[in-house]
Amino acid sequence: MTNNHSFSIKVMVCGLVLVALFASCRKEPIKLENPNTTYCTSYVHQFQTVWEGLDHIYVLWERDTVDWDARYAKYLPVFQEFDARMKTNPVDSAEYHKAWKDVTKGLLDHHLTMFLYNPNGKYRIALQPGSNSYSHARDWQAETAALKQVPGMTEYVDYYDPNNSLVNSIFCLLPGKTQGKYIAYFRLSAFSIGEMADSSFNGKAAMEAPLKAFYGNEYLKGISNGAAARADVESIIIDLRGNPGGSLSDISPAIGSLMQDHFHWGYTRTKMGLGRLDYSGWTQFDILCPENHLKASKPVVVLADINTVSCGEISTYTIKMMPFGKVIGERTYGGTCALVPNTDKTFTLFYSGCFGDQNLAPFLGSGKPTHPDYFEHYVYSGTYDVVNTDYKSFEGVGVQPDIEVLYDANALKSGVDNQLNRALEYLRTGN
Repeated sequence: MTNNHSFSIKVMVCGLVLVALFASCRKEPIKLENPNTTYCTSYVHQFQTVWEGLDHIYVLWERDTVDWDARYAKYLPVFQEFDARMKTNPVDSAEYHKAWKDVTKGLLDHHLTMFLYNPNGKYRIALQPGSNSYSHARDWQAETAALKQVPGMTEYVDYYDPNNSLVNSIFCLLPGKTQGKYIAYFRLSAFSIGEMADSSFNGKAAMEAPLKAFYGNEYLKGISNGAAARADVESIIIDLRGNPGGSLSDISPAIGSLMQDHFHWGYTRTKMGLGRLDYSGWTQFDILCPENHLKASKPVVVLADINTVSCGEISTYTIKMMPFGKVIGERTYGGTCALVPNTDKTFTLFYSGCFGDQNLAPFLGSGKPTHPDYFEHYVYSGTYDVVNTDYKSFEGVGVQPDIEVLYDANALKSGVDNQLNRALEYLRTGN
């Protein structure tokens, strides 16, 4: 008993020594500041605020391979040097941009977009680490011209707003596999169906025309009396090329209505604390099939490409997993982490997502800082980690097509849409 007691004391002493050693080695955290409401007064202050903000809210630390602590140690002196020569040799836009590009290089979140403002030069820089090797220019005007050259096209209707690419859509019928039958083509350039329905724009009727032609008058509730449900339409093409995403709530009426039942897509989780690995549990993620849906299975092809992002990718994978679905084109972008809008309380509610002055983001505000005398920042990042039923993440990887057809700019300019043609061939021949 005495020996056991002695052993217990030794273990306790050793444990206390280890705790003391770990405490002495542990890096003390920077004083926590809410990055939504922090007005940075120097390059270093901006660097520390953004670094710490990402340290706390970034939802992919479990999979990301970037050594974030090493980045802090390496680049803090760079921003200290920027401060030191602020009056003698001001930092220009290119140097400022390169420093931040190096800080964020390789981060996995493909939604991650950062806007940073330097009041000394009165300029704003924009960074999207995931896009460096993925994005390609697309001439969608040429794509539309090529579509109009497909023989037998009928019932064509479109809407284009030159000031807002998120409300463009096209509908038409193309000759099907069977004589007298059709393939219904619908191009959805963004998941902004709800925005279109709520819009007070005086061209609302024109905006709704392609939606009503494909889905019917109840397009917010799925498919009703539109062409997709017609008996003479035997198959469907949903064109999501260049679709940057949008509202998750649009997926049920737009894509779920093509299914026969609800689809168990996978799982989601968010952060539940300030620690890098403080996650919530996984929550089931389903794509709901609305009451207004196709009553009989019809082959569905989704056209996707490297610029199909976010909700576009969630939808692409949904169709890919349908027993009668097929993906044709290129792999998608690889940005599947869902986001919620930034508010003053986002940081303390979710510990993940967006933070900073969202007015700096041109797609959310004016693109100009709210407080131009400060080193403003805005970080647009995923709120929810998303995986499929096998717990596989598509972040930075994208959804692979069933039939790969790479974008051909020269063919498109000459009036040939090779990706669309391959989709028509598949639906007409089955191969």
